Amino acid sequence: MRINTWTRRAAALAVGATAVVALTAGSASAASTLAKGSYGSAVGCLQQGLNYVDSAGLQVDNDFGGLTYNAVVHYQSGHSLSPDGVVGPATGGSIKNAVSRAYNASNHGGDHSPELGAWLVNCSGQLPG
Repeated sequence: MRINTWTRRAAALAVGATAVVALTAGSASAASTLAKGSYGSAVGCLQQGLNYVDSAGLQVDNDFGGLTYNAVVHYQSGHSLSPDGVVGPATGGSIKNAVSRAYNASNHGGDHSPELGAWLVNCSGQLPG
């Protein structure tokens, strides 16, 4: 039995699209919370975000230690968030919105900040919220 070329192509596209959706969904998942003792790229993104929007002066080392904890509490205190040092959906969403606003302001002001744009592309999906 001979299978139509178009049928084979459609089947291959369907399988490929399913694989891409599965990979994208897996890579876009954010941590539910980040707290003291957390580590990894999501923490590095948090540290960068705090440096951009709150001038935290953190070393981006992917380790949620005491300095990162203090920077989170400082950010939360200044943005009407519960200053508990835990980055959940409210704090993560606030940081993402702040970076987005800073990026938009830089583009409207003619500054065109590539660092903020890269953060939005690479880090926004890693923070809760």
